[in-house]
Amino acid sequence: MGEAPCFQELFANLITKLKELDKVMEVSSHFGPDRSLEEMFSYLWGLDEAQFYLKPTLFHLGKSDAESERLRAEGNRFYQRKFFDKALKLYNLSIMSASHPKLPLMKRDINIIIKNPDILEAFETSNEDSYRSLALGYANRSAVLFELGQHKKCINDITMALRYGYPKLLHSKLAERAAKCLIALKRGEEAKHLLRSSLQALNAISLDETKTRASRDALHQLLQQCQDEGGVNSLPLEPECLGTSSCFSSAAKHQLLFTYKTPEPPELLYRHPTIPSLSSAVSLAFSSTQGRFLLAERSISPGEVLVIEEGYSRVLQLDSSLRTHCSGCLARCLTPLPCPSCSKVIFCSSECQARGIASYHGQECKVIPSLTALDMGKNSVLAIRLLIQTSYLHLKNMIPVFLTEAEKCPPEALGFNGEGIYDSSDYRTIYHLVTNRESRSVSDLFKRCAMALILTKLLQESEQFFVNAMGEPFTPTHDDIMLAGCTLFLHMMNLPCNAHSITELQVDVSNYQRSSSQEIGCGAFGVLSLTNHSCNPTAARSSYGSIVVLRAIRFISQGEEVTDCYGEHYGINNTETRVAKLLQQYYFSCTCDPCKFNWPSYLGLSSKLKLKCLKCSKAINVDQGLCTKCKLNYNESSSNDVSTNVHLYNCKDIGQQIQQAVVSYDSAYNSIIEGKNSAENIQLVCDIIKLIDQYVEQPNKVYFEAQETLKHCLDRQGSCVFKKD
Repeated sequence: MGEAPCFQELFANLITKLKELDKVMEVSSHFGPDRSLEEMFSYLWGLDEAQFYLKPTLFHLGKSDAESERLRAEGNRFYQRKFFDKALKLYNLSIMSASHPKLPLMKRDINIIIKNPDILEAFETSNEDSYRSLALGYANRSAVLFELGQHKKCINDITMALRYGYPKLLHSKLAERAAKCLIALKRGEEAKHLLRSSLQALNAISLDETKTRASRDALHQLLQQCQDEGGVNSLPLEPECLGTSSCFSSAAKHQLLFTYKTPEPPELLYRHPTIPSLSSAVSLAFSSTQGRFLLAERSISPGEVLVIEEGYSRVLQLDSSLRTHCSGCLARCLTPLPCPSCSKVIFCSSECQARGIASYHGQECKVIPSLTALDMGKNSVLAIRLLIQTSYLHLKNMIPVFLTEAEKCPPEALGFNGEGIYDSSDYRTIYHLVTNRESRSVSDLFKRCAMALILTKLLQESEQFFVNAMGEPFTPTHDDIMLAGCTLFLHMMNLPCNAHSITELQVDVSNYQRSSSQEIGCGAFGVLSLTNHSCNPTAARSSYGSIVVLRAIRFISQGEEVTDCYGEHYGINNTETRVAKLLQQYYFSCTCDPCKFNWPSYLGLSSKLKLKCLKCSKAINVDQGLCTKCKLNYNESSSNDVSTNVHLYNCKDIGQQIQQAVVSYDSAYNSIIEGKNSAENIQLVCDIIKLIDQYVEQPNKVYFEAQETLKHCLDRQGSCVFKKD
């Protein structure tokens, strides 16, 4: 794979050849905002030089029992030294590399669940040495899981080891381990049954009794323990890893390092009537300058849930995330299941494995190594997944409909189905996202068209995308190629402007302040794409596996826009840098307050809390209780100024409230960085944000820090992995 050229090399070779042939101007004349997608893609597809130079290298990373055995042996060395985290990773890789039987053929679009057999049944029906490397990988991993107190997962791995042919002569070792797990899980009767069956199996093996004495003694001892104590032992500590409300002991922190659990996202209590993933507190608006955007229908407090969306499609980054996260639901996997064909992809459960092999991964498995080598960026991976997930037949039926909608419907209505619903699971919500084609240069369009051409070739090579209603592959016609290629071309333009990152918080249990959010993948989210950017956003996103939740991180007044940050935050980058990056990628000039008024970045912010006038937003003279600009009096009790219809407040009363809120916030912050992510602490952080929003001049360092603390707390409730420095 290291010798395979990346896209940039292929593209550079094409450009060099066109220059040699003096064809650059001729080719460029066929690209531009005034050209249709079909005109541009059809021309490039028919260009001999493009066909010759834009050719991806195809190879398959299959299974290798030799590599599996090497990884398992390395894992054994770490296990013996009690480095269980390193041993676990190596055993996982060993399982991924081992030869694997094919899963039963399944029809697409059927949610088939493969259940593990009962542990007792597994011992009785075990086959001998059918997939030895795979069986040994599962058996060795079960030993690590037992040491970590992951008893249910340990039993599952023992079951898998037996399913794939763990040697019968060693069954008693697994039986002893499984029985201990059953005892810990308070399933004493099952443990006794298993131990008696295992002793009978040992008696049936024609071996010298001295060779089985140790195994017999261990099984007898466990059986005696079950009979004496009723099979009830206490289960070792397995703390909940997310949303915890108390600090952890050293033992609990150690356990957290091996606890991967994707939490359930919060509920959206009141849904928008036509946009189900959106809160009813938010409405959709449109203007010729802003396009579609979201507005607050009522006042919204910090922490409120505004969007909960799984989106239409999502992918992992083609890096180490493929080896640690489920390709389907994007959950981090403690004990992954492998793809039966390749050594690149894992799944979190038999359900995700069956679903993935029957649908998207069954089609992309053959081309993922090539995609990785091409290094075309995350949006190219998401684009090809979008087409695979949608299917050729659905595209063929629906693209003409979408083209008619784009021509006849007003822009604010695009993405809504025939029933007037904007459904996140509907491909049309992604197809109709803006591409900014009219603002793109000829060179940009040419390059993105070249990317679409290579992706189209990969779809051809997969031999799984161009299939008929019976699932049988066929040779695509020119029209079929145009359909796929033009659609990929469209996504190579609209995804850079609309795809959203999917993240995971890496929590450092040694020092919670060093926790950081890491991008593990990205997805196509129709509703989240309705939010406009601000360098001082009103909302922020958190990931729960493949589900993304948007919450308010400011007090949002009724009629105020709900905004997200596209990555350029005023606290991190200066105005000039932000404006340039946003214009380059998103083709708009940002007009938020930090850009208009050139706010300083974090290091230049003041910590002084200055009360503001509610008419002009400038600091008032607290000693006099007056706004020197508007001449409004803030010495009186709360009231409305008749002449200006501006709400007035008593600056001394509000000042005291803010001082008390700061004291409470400081206490909450200290508790949060010690690991206590309680609802009470989160509310105290929200309280100070709301007060500063309403009464304090911006920008302000206390406000920025409080927002960052709130974002950390909300991320802690989502997808996390715990690490130790």
